[in-house]
Amino acid sequence: MNNGIIPLIGFAFIVFTLSGGLVLTLVRKRKSQAEARLEKFLPYMQAVVEEPEEVVESKEKGPRMIRRLIAVIGTQFAGKAFVRRWSTRLEQAALPLKPEEFFALRLITAVVALAAFFLLGFSGAALIPAVLLGYLLPRLYLNRRKDKRLGRCAAQLAPALGTMATAMRAGFSFIQSMQLVGREVPDPLGSEFERTIREINYGVPIEEAFQRLLERLPDADLDLVVTALLVQRSTGGNLAEILESMQETIQERVRIKEELHALTAQGRLSAWIISLLPVALGFFLNFMNPEYFSSMLTHPLGWLLLGSGTVSGFIGWMTIRKIVRIEV
Repeated sequence: MNNGIIPLIGFAFIVFTLSGGLVLTLVRKRKSQAEARLEKFLPYMQAVVEEPEEVVESKEKGPRMIRRLIAVIGTQFAGKAFVRRWSTRLEQAALPLKPEEFFALRLITAVVALAAFFLLGFSGAALIPAVLLGYLLPRLYLNRRKDKRLGRCAAQLAPALGTMATAMRAGFSFIQSMQLVGREVPDPLGSEFERTIREINYGVPIEEAFQRLLERLPDADLDLVVTALLVQRSTGGNLAEILESMQETIQERVRIKEELHALTAQGRLSAWIISLLPVALGFFLNFMNPEYFSSMLTHPLGWLLLGSGTVSGFIGWMTIRKIVRIEV
């Protein structure tokens, strides 16, 4: 192996590590679970446990500079239609970024990926996948974070309905039972219930408040619950019994989903291996023997083979994902 490749690999590793740290720095909550729970009951403790200003400034200097850079770039795209459409997705994923800031982050990661691949010796058409990869990484992270958040919501919904039903049998009103869930259940369901209660207290109609809740948490089980609640408001009935019956239904659906997830694990893993193995093999051959692999990057026939391989690999990945994805 060429001696000059090893430092380039190390530099690329550092660049991608820093870009990953950039995303994590923007979205990670610094408070521990114990501190967040204490602040619900003892908000004045914030002033007691605060660190010295010098320590806080030294810790936040780097993130502040990164945020400032993203904010400056993002202001150039504020108000654009293609940027505003990300607002709902960012809210569903609970990412503390404005749509224009998220677009600026995607541009920055694309530039970082381009520089890393260029320093590794790639040039010409080979840099296009690097730019696309850097541009798509924040979007993939956003979708992954959204799916995980909706998964937590589905797992929390059945116990929350049981808590609400028990509270209503004990004499609580429906709003008070929602407030109880908002205090006791962690994010996402608890915080979203609290936000819905605040909207209702501010004068927003209950139907509109629940519709906004579904926009922030587009879960099928939650949609079923909201529909049942709105129907009960119009027709009447024992709401505690309705909540208990929906709890049993949702628990059974969650159990079936978990069984299907375990049964289709092998297929999902096969999809990733089949998709990533040719890419990893191409990088390995390029590093081990650049002259042997250079024809794939410089000759038109090599471009055609790479393009056809990418398209066929994508079709195979989508086909496997379609087979193993079973709706319940």
